[in-house]
Amino acid sequence: MVLFIEWLLEPYAPGATIFILLLCVLLTSLTSLANRFFSNPEQLRTWRKEIKKWTDELKAAQKSKDKKLLAKVEKQKARIMKLQQKMSWQSMKISLLFFIPFIIMWQVLWGIYGEPVAFLPGFGALSIIYWYMLCSLFFSTLFSRALGVGIAGME
Repeated sequence: MVLFIEWLLEPYAPGATIFILLLCVLLTSLTSLANRFFSNPEQLRTWRKEIKKWTDELKAAQKSKDKKLLAKVEKQKARIMKLQQKMSWQSMKISLLFFIPFIIMWQVLWGIYGEPVAFLPGFGALSIIYWYMLCSLFFSTLFSRALGVGIAGME
């Protein structure tokens, strides 16, 4: 067990590759769970549908050049903007919760791991930032769909 942990903490691939991947899985799952518990996915889904409906009506009114219809749709703009702000705040809450720990984590990781930490065919050597971003994109999509949160989970 000790040898495995030492291997994971080595500042080069493949130990660094796997450690960053596991760390990404942990952090992404924590973020997705926090999104699930600190936001209301049903409410977000409802707001998203309402905003989409309004956007479609606005496009149709602009395309038809019907000034009455356009004026009617424009009257709802303030309410739609408020909904968009509420939706933004829902995701911002989670971002604020994880921001400082995330910055600290990056400072520590940057000190431990050198460059590169992963090698991918077709991409070559990847720095810690690119490897983490690639893993994060994959796992955040996966967890968002599984938990029904975020944009990927709202479809």
